[in-house]
Amino acid sequence: MTEGPWIRDLCPPPRQPVGRVVVFPHSGAGPSTLRPLARLFATRHEVLGLTLPGRETRFTEDPECAPPDVVAAVRRELGARAPLPTVFLGHSLGGSVALAVALAEPRLCAALVISAQLPGGSRAEHPGEWSDAELGRIVAEGGGTPDEVLADPQWREHVFRVLRADLSLGTRFAELCRDRVPEVPVTVLGGAADRLVPAARLDAWRTRVAPDARIEILPGGHFYLLDPENTDTVAGHVLAALDDARATAAS
Repeated sequence: MTEGPWIRDLCPPPRQPVGRVVVFPHSGAGPSTLRPLARLFATRHEVLGLTLPGRETRFTEDPECAPPDVVAAVRRELGARAPLPTVFLGHSLGGSVALAVALAEPRLCAALVISAQLPGGSRAEHPGEWSDAELGRIVAEGGGTPDEVLADPQWREHVFRVLRADLSLGTRFAELCRDRVPEVPVTVLGGAADRLVPAARLDAWRTRVAPDARIEILPGGHFYLLDPENTDTVAGHVLAALDDARATAAS
């Protein structure tokens, strides 16, 4: 799969960036949905986002893709950029993608911030097909999709097609990363009222992946990180990871 690009600027880059944040979005969405958070990093840092096929600037492409293709494309496009201390921020499915890229190419990532995802994927990711009823339940429990989009038959069909492809992709990413330990620090964030990824299960990151992982639970549901009362806290974790990455690079 060669269409793209897969990685693009989410915000106008500063003239002399001191670091880089790469945003990996959730199932069924492109990185622009996380731009309100991304803007908090953009004053001093280059902020990039992963766009999978079938959404935003790649709307006309087939959303079906395989983990090795995604990882190879991200490695290729990030590797072509000037080196900078870099943090991967992955939300939901994006957490699994970010982890896979960090495992495959540790030099591209100095730290991981994983949001609303379990090390083996969420409970919504399972082998097999997803019926429209199951997809509707996942959308309802996750929130974040406007009612008017689901009320339009054509948009609903597109949303479900992309979501179905992403859930399958998430299952395969979970298998790809199972029982593998990243070489970089891991911070895990979640919403206290998240019905898709229960906060009580996030400790699995410590028991299965990174014993030293920092975990913080914030108010809100699956999209807690976009709630105005939480954005500064989420940004603080990312910026702290960037500070640590710059300090390590300078030592």
